[in-house]
Amino acid sequence: MRIKSKGSGKFRKAHFKEKGGLLYNPGCGWYHIYTFTAEPRKEGMPVENEVWLDEACKKEKLALVLIDIGEFRTHELSGTALLHIGEIFKFFREKDKQMILRIAYDTKGRGAVHEPSDISLVKRHMEQLGSILREFAGDILVIQGIFVGSWGEMHGSGFLGREAVCELVHTLYEVTEGRCYLAVRTPALRRMIEEAFGTEGKLRDRLALFNDGIFGSSTDLGTYGALSMGEAKASEKWRPADELMWQDIHAGLSPNGGEALEGLELGGYGQAAEVMGKMHLSYLNSIYQPERLEGWKREIIKEEGCWKGLSGYDYIGGRLGYRFVVRDAELTDRGLLRISIENTGFSNLLEPADCFLAEEDEKGERSRQRLEADACLWRCGRYTQIQAALPKMREDSKCCRLFLELKRKSDKRPLRFANQGEEDRVLLGEYTQC
Repeated sequence: MRIKSKGSGKFRKAHFKEKGGLLYNPGCGWYHIYTFTAEPRKEGMPVENEVWLDEACKKEKLALVLIDIGEFRTHELSGTALLHIGEIFKFFREKDKQMILRIAYDTKGRGAVHEPSDISLVKRHMEQLGSILREFAGDILVIQGIFVGSWGEMHGSGFLGREAVCELVHTLYEVTEGRCYLAVRTPALRRMIEEAFGTEGKLRDRLALFNDGIFGSSTDLGTYGALSMGEAKASEKWRPADELMWQDIHAGLSPNGGEALEGLELGGYGQAAEVMGKMHLSYLNSIYQPERLEGWKREIIKEEGCWKGLSGYDYIGGRLGYRFVVRDAELTDRGLLRISIENTGFSNLLEPADCFLAEEDEKGERSRQRLEADACLWRCGRYTQIQAALPKMREDSKCCRLFLELKRKSDKRPLRFANQGEEDRVLLGEYTQC
């Protein structure tokens, strides 16, 4: 490690080395599905008795919470159902799992049969759930769908015309007061909604995607179409290459995820990761579809680097969402500490976070200063440089170690960097006062 000096002090930077594997940061990663009925399955049964959590589930920071409201296709949600849904949300909050929320009338693949006959009842159900959704908005990563369609996936429904979709999306946006991301099933649907609402930027900024047909076929089971971007309208499905190019530009500022299926022949985890990077995936189902996932687990990475010896499954899971690595730290000519950070994840940080320069002197005493840095702007696939003023050391102290820390604003939880060393902070180096 080389030593740089400026004025009366010297800075000796740390050795920065990336580590492979999962970081278990909030807002991204693998998930399991947990299915509930709106009404409790048995009177007096606590929610924890409805949920099975094995060791893998416990480590995951996300959970897809699927709530079946099909029994209310002809009438309003009952008070008991609303209370039960609140208890479900509270359970996942207590388990420190952010929810990918899907509320659906159908869980058997017969959407049109199980959903209401009139859109006004769908809207009424959204309104009834509004206060609960607002209360737990910080625990919801994204709401998938608009309640309708087979499995709630926005196909096989009588409410998928332009007017109905926009009406339901707008209702869900209003009842949540814009606090939640709202995901639709295809890029074409998202473009249609954006086109309909024009310059209403606040709603547009909350739109997201979900794709439960990733690699299921050449079109991701109908997620994409056959026409080129130039041949088709914005509200129509484009061919895969054009849809991926569109997602590469537009999908990185909201959660995008779903399920990876067997079907399309791929050249291993590397090709899959390249596509996922263009989609800016934040989350994926960790058990479905097992044929695809087991294939990645059997692929052991042989190339030199931090991923050597790990599996393709580890590689993909470790890059879901954001993944920050400190690459360098040095003193500038102006005596400021310049820190270089790379985001090697598929996507970006979507929740505000505070960045700190922390100091620890030779006696173990600590202090820190908040930096004017926005980690949400540390874009995937790019390097970002931030600067920090060197600390003012006490008169009886001559040396201190400097660390970089990142904490989510909502709950002060540490966001881990992918550097070897301490889990909740990165050693930048040692500053000595001459």
